[in-house]
Amino acid sequence: MEKKELKKIPIEEAMEFFRKEGMEMEREEAELVMAFLNNLTMIVIREYFDTE
Repeated sequence: MEKKELKKIPIEEAMEFFRKEGMEMEREEAELVMAFLNNLTMIVIREYFDTE
C-alpha cells in the first residue's frame, strides 16, 4: 500500500482559522494545538485505515 504524506497547514493559516472561530492564541499555542491535532489524526488513520 502506498503511503501518503499529510499536508501540514501553515501555522499562520491555522492561527487565522482559530481567530475567526473566536480563539485568540499565540503562535506557540497554535503550534502545540496543531501538533496535537496532527498526532490525533495519525492515530485515527493508523487505527482505522492501516491494513498492516
